[in-house]
Amino acid sequence: MKQRALLPAVLLVVLAGCSSGGSGPAGPSESRTAATPAPSTSQTAGSPAPATSEPGDVSTSLNAPDALRQHVCTATADGSWSFKGTLVNNTDKNRVFTVAIAVTAGPTVAGHALITQAVPAGRSADIAAPNFAKTKDGGGTCTPVVSVEDAP
Repeated sequence: MKQRALLPAVLLVVLAGCSSGGSGPAGPSESRTAATPAPSTSQTAGSPAPATSEPGDVSTSLNAPDALRQHVCTATADGSWSFKGTLVNNTDKNRVFTVAIAVTAGPTVAGHALITQAVPAGRSADIAAPNFAKTKDGGGTCTPVVSVEDAP
């Protein structure tokens, strides 16, 4: 797999880790996203205008949130987090999915997992990450992010 394909998933996991978090685990097929702060527009006289950045080439790696179905991320009473779900490939091409899962407790990343799964055209595959994170008393927010690319 190309390293470029992991970049969107890793960046989104990092952003999720910077969120102020929620008060409990995400329920079935529920995701929480971190709000992106608005850029500062203040400038001093004579300072250059802020640079803008255009999105990079995403022709070989795209976000694929709709491919993850029936996912659950749960915590036990002692704070051990597990994830499971199903990846669905509704295309006529073989695809490789990368699922990045992070549990955050406030600004702290309590744990994360990265699952890479090839799924043949028109098929589905179950995925799981048992006991991948630990928080105090099961508090925190679980966020999955999915990217996809054509299989080699």
